[in-house]
Amino acid sequence: MRIKFLLTLILITSGYSAMAQFKWPEDPEKRSDAQTKWTLFSDTEKAGNYDAAKGHLEYILENYPDLSESTYIKGIAIWDESWENGKTEAEKVKAATKVMSLYDLRFELYPDSKKENIGRQAISAYRYYIADSEKTQYLLDLFKLTYELEGNEAFYPVSRYYMQTAVLGFARDIGLTDEQILDIYNRCTEHIDYQIKKAKSQNKSTKAMDAGKEFIDKKLADLNLIDCDFIVDKLVPQFKANPKDEELANKIFVYAFNGGCTDADWFLEAAKMVLETKPQYGVANLLGSTYLKEKDYVNAKIYYNKAVEIAEDNTDKGKAMKQIVLMERLDGNKSEARKLAIATVEIDPTLKEEMYTLIGDMVMQSDECNQEKSQVNDRARFIVAYEYYLKAGNQLKASQAKSYFPSGGEIFTEGKELGDSVTVGCWIQQTVKLQKRPEQ
Repeated sequence: MRIKFLLTLILITSGYSAMAQFKWPEDPEKRSDAQTKWTLFSDTEKAGNYDAAKGHLEYILENYPDLSESTYIKGIAIWDESWENGKTEAEKVKAATKVMSLYDLRFELYPDSKKENIGRQAISAYRYYIADSEKTQYLLDLFKLTYELEGNEAFYPVSRYYMQTAVLGFARDIGLTDEQILDIYNRCTEHIDYQIKKAKSQNKSTKAMDAGKEFIDKKLADLNLIDCDFIVDKLVPQFKANPKDEELANKIFVYAFNGGCTDADWFLEAAKMVLETKPQYGVANLLGSTYLKEKDYVNAKIYYNKAVEIAEDNTDKGKAMKQIVLMERLDGNKSEARKLAIATVEIDPTLKEEMYTLIGDMVMQSDECNQEKSQVNDRARFIVAYEYYLKAGNQLKASQAKSYFPSGGEIFTEGKELGDSVTVGCWIQQTVKLQKRPEQ
């Protein structure tokens, strides 16, 4: 049903976007005949009387084949409907053959339309012939031609159908090599990645495209063509000999990622080349997380910052910034961690509880800030932590912080009063209103 809907959408779009220009015969008698037949054809087609329309269509194709490109647009729609509703295999075969011939005639007479419509023919052919093993190579050739003519602007399902056809071709033993399968996979992946990026830039949903990408990846994985040994034996030596080979680096990255070979040094080098030539959030984030696991915070920060720079939405940007915050805290850079945590919340408010709780925890654990001259001044730090916990909405930790406030006796002994302003120094550098802890 999904494929049927997609094709219907394609055909409708194609029909309405085409220019209904006519090349009427110069001879008055033939002109009149052509106009009459076109009117009969168009009217019966619009009325849904497709059987009657087919007769008029054949007459026009035989006598006035270059009358209008609309002849082929309407004819394809009519015969596709016949395939959809065909009751016998013979009826379906006849309809499919007719649709393919109409596409071929259209492209022969109107070659400029081939670049924009070859993908439509390929998808139609997929629907008709995917179960026919003898048509597998025909489908592969159509999809290959689609990419040659339409490139990454091809309709996004082409990638899914091309990959499925290639997998079936491999299973049907039509002579596809491992390398050919991998080349098809790479082409399909490049296409769907482009379409996803394009959709995101236009604030459109990528749900269907993401599902298509997942499908393509799974199909390759199911074939078990690639393992770590394959990459090490066949691709890594080539990459070491030519580390600036962008296409090879991308292959190594994709295959190794899918195969779980991401711990090797050669993978990191390939990933860096991919990031350099085709900046992608996922690659930068992966490099950052890899170095983070190794506790190499210097490099981890470099790549997480790169991820922040190229992230296309605030959720991804916030995730990367959060990792930088955590590393700054681990490095003891509490002031910087606080500044970045607040900035992270501004970018992605869903991280508010986590980030403000983290700041509160840092303040609570900053015993190095105690001057040990005034119990009230030293305990004012917990008031700062309390206020951060309140911002986080973390009532449990706010209550715990409150239990460390100065006591009423300590405040009285030092000659201070509730509500006095107290400045907490050290890295915290905040002024709070003096509060006392609850009476036990």
